[in-house]
Amino acid sequence: MKTNTRLAAITVGVTLVAAIAAALGAGVATSRQAAPTTVAVVDIDKLSTSLEEFKVPREQFIAKQNAWSEELRGLQTRLTSLTEELELIPEDNTDARINKIIQRTTIESEIKTKGQLFQQASDLDQAKLFKRMYDKIADGATRIAKRDGVDIMIVDDRIFAIPATNRAAQSQMLESKKILFASETVDLTDELLTMLNNEFSAGK
Repeated sequence: MKTNTRLAAITVGVTLVAAIAAALGAGVATSRQAAPTTVAVVDIDKLSTSLEEFKVPREQFIAKQNAWSEELRGLQTRLTSLTEELELIPEDNTDARINKIIQRTTIESEIKTKGQLFQQASDLDQAKLFKRMYDKIADGATRIAKRDGVDIMIVDDRIFAIPATNRAAQSQMLESKKILFASETVDLTDELLTMLNNEFSAGK
């Protein structure tokens, strides 16, 4: 009889321990699920045009673009002049007309070739510059997120408005749209910009 009583007490004790453990486990799981996620947004477009570190490289890029455009405009002006000169040459002056046509064709070819080369070089320079800026922004955003306990940092796309009349453009925009609304309190753009500019001024 005592043996049966002892076994019953042990069984009750084991059951009670299991129940407490299950309750504690459920509590931990509930607590984990209920933990809030901290989200912030940054405006990369604003950052890329306001970072002091990239002011000079950006100006150099623009200057190079302007020089290329000016060269192409000069060639285009020369082409226009050759066309006008060709129109003034009499039809029976075959040699002069052929010579002028050769000159014009050469300029046309030069415009086409240089236009393509300039565009390729421009795309490459722009991509390299943006990659440097993006890496700098991403690194700064990561450090702020770790410092302030931010779980997710999202690129702010609120500035991109949905087109009013182009349905295809609307669909394309919606496929990439991430944010419908975000409070200004979660916008860390200015804080990130200040930190990165201060670091650049300090030579970091």
